[in-house]
Amino acid sequence: MFAAGEEPIGERVNSYHKLKRTELLIDALEPEELEFLRNSTFGKILAIEENPPFSGAFGKYVVVRLLKVNKKYEVWFIFPGSPVRMSLREFAIVTG
Repeated sequence: MFAAGEEPIGERVNSYHKLKRTELLIDALEPEELEFLRNSTFGKILAIEENPPFSGAFGKYVVVRLLKVNKKYEVWFIFPGSPVRMSLREFAIVTG
C-alpha cells in the first residue's frame, strides 16, 4: 500500500482484452454452425467472447496502488494520479 503521492510511477496496466481469433471465427460461421459449437465442448471458448474473464493485469494494477484508509468496507487506489474509491459491492461486480 502507498500513501497518496508515493505510488509507483511509470508502470502501466494493459486494460485491453482482445480475442480477435474468436471474433473472426464467430463472424465466419453460419448461425447453425455457431449453435452447434456452442453446444459442444468448444462452447466454453466461444463464451469467453460474450463474458470475458476478470483481468489479472487489472487486479495487479489495483493491488499495487492501494491507499491506506480507515473505513473497513472501502478500497481506495490511485488511478491516473487521482484517488478512486471502490466499495465491496463494486468490487464484487467487477470481479464477479
